[in-house]
Amino acid sequence: MNGRWRQNCYLVANGEGDLLIIDPGSQANGIMALADGNGRRIHAIINTHSHYDHMGAVADLMDRYQAPFYLHHSDEHLLKRANLYRMLFESREAVRIPTVTHDIAEQPATFQAGPFAVSWLDTPGHTEGSVCLRIGNFLFSGDTLMRGAIGRTDRPGGNRDRLLASVRKLMDLPGDTVVCGGHGPRTTISAELSAGAAVWSMLR
Repeated sequence: MNGRWRQNCYLVANGEGDLLIIDPGSQANGIMALADGNGRRIHAIINTHSHYDHMGAVADLMDRYQAPFYLHHSDEHLLKRANLYRMLFESREAVRIPTVTHDIAEQPATFQAGPFAVSWLDTPGHTEGSVCLRIGNFLFSGDTLMRGAIGRTDRPGGNRDRLLASVRKLMDLPGDTVVCGGHGPRTTISAELSAGAAVWSMLR
């Protein structure tokens, strides 16, 4: 977790020195320290969406590792306005705005980032360009789905009806899929979307 909003940044490793970084929101030096600990190779930085609390460390990490940056094009307008929203909701301290090198929308449903097979799901609602990323049995869901909650829709790019439709898509995934949300602890698809669960109740 990093930053004021305790946003989750994920480092995905394969045990052979290869690494992906997902949603690096802040504290770039701390992320670098973890990544450099075992001489890891950074193959990509991938964002589930571009709210400022999820992208504040991207530019520094791109500079350090010369890594490509993946983001859905529908969120580029939010990315470019990240400092405006940061000033409104948190701080006057600006973050560096990175350049998107790869549009997730132009990638096949499953694409390679180094040795990693990354599947992506179009899940708008929290923002227009929100996506979920599936790697193995892990779903990196950003602020689309979290433990006991779905993302807010009262921020720029939010639409509750679209978000609920996106969450319904996730019901097709295996129940034991591990959900790594943008905030809070891990959970599973079955824990969140089985009958009687809090999120399931929102979908009725």
